[in-house]
Formats: sequence, C-alpha cells, structure tokens
Amino acid sequence: MKKPAIVASAALLMFTAALNAQTDTKQPVANAATEKLAVADKYNNLSTDTYKLQPMPEALATEKIFPVIGKYQLTNKAGTASSVTVSLDRENKGLIWVEGLPQGKIKATLRKSPATYKIPAQKIGEEKDAKDVAEGVLIYDKDANILNVCIGCTYKSEDPANVFMTTEPVVTEVEKTEKKTTKSAKRATAKVTKVKPVLYSGNKIIETTAAVNAQ
Repeated sequence: MKKPAIVASAALLMFTAALNAQTDTKQPVANAATEKLAVADKYNNLSTDTYKLQPMPEALATEKIFPVIGKYQLTNKAGTASSVTVSLDRENKGLIWVEGLPQGKIKATLRKSPATYKIPAQKIGEEKDAKDVAEGVLIYDKDANILNVCIGCTYKSEDPANVFMTTEPVVTEVEKTEKKTTKSAKRATAKVTKVKPVLYSGNKIIETTAAVNAQ
C-alpha cells in the first residue's frame, strides 16, 4: 500500500514543478512584450506639450535684409541737422538712395552686408553745371542704431569704418594739361583738387504703432 502512495506523491510533485516552471518561463515573455509595445508606442504616450508643433518662422521683411533703409536725423560737426531718408533702388537691391543731405540725392552701393556702402563719385543731376559729389562711405550700425556718412572719404575695403576716425581728404583729378612739343616746355602735370571730408552722424527714427487696448 505504501508504494502506490509514494508513486502518487512523486507524480504530484513533478506536476507541481512543471506547472511552476511554465509559470516562470511565461512571465518574462509577457514583460518583454509589454516593454516592446511601450517602446513602439512611446510617441503616443509622451506629453503633447513637449512634442507640440512649433509655429513656422516668419518671412524675412525687407527691413531685416537691408536694415539701412529708413528715416534718420543726422547732424554734421557744425551741429546742422538734416532729416534724411534712405530707400532701396526699385531695380537694384544693392543700390540705395540717400535724400535730405545738403549735397542732394546721392546713391550708394552695397559692399559688405548687412549695411556697409560705398558712395561713388557722382554728379547730382543731368545738367551741364550739375554738382559733383566726391567718393564717400556710408555705414549703418544696427546694434547702436546709428548711421555714419562721410562724403569726401576714400572707401577702403579692408577697413571701411576707419575713415570715421582718421578722415583723409580725397584727391580728385580734375584735368590734365596738354603736352608741349617744344624742348623748353615744362613736363605735363595733372591738376588736382583736395576735397575736405564732411561727416554726418545720427540715429534712426524708429516708428512705432500705439497699441489699442481691447475693450
């Protein structure tokens, strides 16, 4: 009688062990599947505030690309004030027009972005007696909000702003004498004229729109 009881007990122990083994092996599989699902679905489970879509950046306005354009209140060393407007040329964005200075409406060409310009020597007007304007430099400092203009300064590409510290006169050739054919004639020379630099400086006028309070 004891032998059947012993066999039954052994069978029960083996069944219990097999059941426990199956339970132990299934549990990690369930956990692995859960982790895999969590990884695959992580973008749906994360906070929408963290991964919300950002607004599209605004298009660059013309004033941002060419910060020199605008209105200014400039003064020279004598303290004479001039209301100056700087505008872009309609056909050439690298060219600006400066209006309001005593010299008249002058043009300047962009040499270094964002706002370093060379004022080429030019005539103001198309008349025979049109006024001559010497070479110059125009630089707008957008950080300091200051426009500096020098008419009668040589533009130096390596350091254009240096002319506002050490202004050297521009030597402009006016005309050449005709060569003489006789031996006693003096060697032909070129007549030159020195242009005294004229400097202007002033702040840009920032136009603001008054905010309207909502009722």
